[in-house]
Amino acid sequence: MKRPVVRWAALVVALLCAAGCSTVARWRQEHRDASLRRREANEAADARADPAAYRAMKRRLAQRDAQLRALQTALATRGDADSLAASAVFERASLGYSSDAALQRAARAAAAAPTRVDLAFVALQLCETAPQCDATPLETRLLQLDPENGVAWSFVLLRADRANDRAAGATAFYGLARSRRIDLYWSQVVSHLTAAATGTAGFDAGAALALVLGIEATFAPPLDPISKLCLVPQLQPQMLDPCRQVAAAFGRGDTGVVEAYGSSLALNLWPAGSPQQAEVAAQRRRLRYRVDLTHRNEARLNSPEATRTLAALVGRYPSEQATYRAVYARLGLDPEPPADWKDPAPGR
Repeated sequence: MKRPVVRWAALVVALLCAAGCSTVARWRQEHRDASLRRREANEAADARADPAAYRAMKRRLAQRDAQLRALQTALATRGDADSLAASAVFERASLGYSSDAALQRAARAAAAAPTRVDLAFVALQLCETAPQCDATPLETRLLQLDPENGVAWSFVLLRADRANDRAAGATAFYGLARSRRIDLYWSQVVSHLTAAATGTAGFDAGAALALVLGIEATFAPPLDPISKLCLVPQLQPQMLDPCRQVAAAFGRGDTGVVEAYGSSLALNLWPAGSPQQAEVAAQRRRLRYRVDLTHRNEARLNSPEATRTLAALVGRYPSEQATYRAVYARLGLDPEPPADWKDPAPGR
């Protein structure tokens, strides 16, 4: 089953949500649920139309699942930091949740390379999706390693919001406001996990890369609590500056969806006609252009050539956006919108 290496649907949602896009994470879950329902319906139709082809397809899927389990098991036996982290991430993808064993392997990976922020973040990612895991020590550790990155504060804010703990929520929110950026360590995580998986259990570099990209695309910082604080009909004056600072931190994030959320948030926090809003509008124009460019060249950007190009470039650049700009350029596509490109939603 071919997996795309250029994914843009979530970015479309982030750009269209001019109200701050608080529902990106929820949309991803709903999108996965809808995709599952469509797949089940299609499978039922296929089974009725061509039972033999349906059985063959089911065998291929079972082989793919077995291959993923073999990959996860092989990586778990190696014991180096990247293999342990990759094994933990792939097990979560296989099971649909983070088991205690996966959490332990992620913790061992982070402990084996205690200064690597990407491994600390992988451990935090997995823990945040596991109800049985206490994420507090991992959040504290990531903030110690990289105090300019506010992603850990977003999880603290979510927990405070759920508990209706205003004091903890204020601490987390102002921690976010002091952050320089919201990074998911996309380049490091994708490059290291891909390298660990390549050549194992039948996964070549392209297959390993597509697998990692698909899994990492399901992770996102929680956005609802931020939007509840900053996107209200009558925002308190004392909240305006910190909300703008939060928006700026997201706008400097290292993935397209995080950047899009930041620009969407900022668009609602600066007055019409201000230089700041003009700058945000230009940022969103560039993002929308890349979505359009990807859509118009989808087959080419998901071709074996593009996969090889991305595999060669991933890890060389500091962000997802810079990496894909380099991929576009290598494929002869201009990553910057020409002057005559018509923005479908100018100023939004």
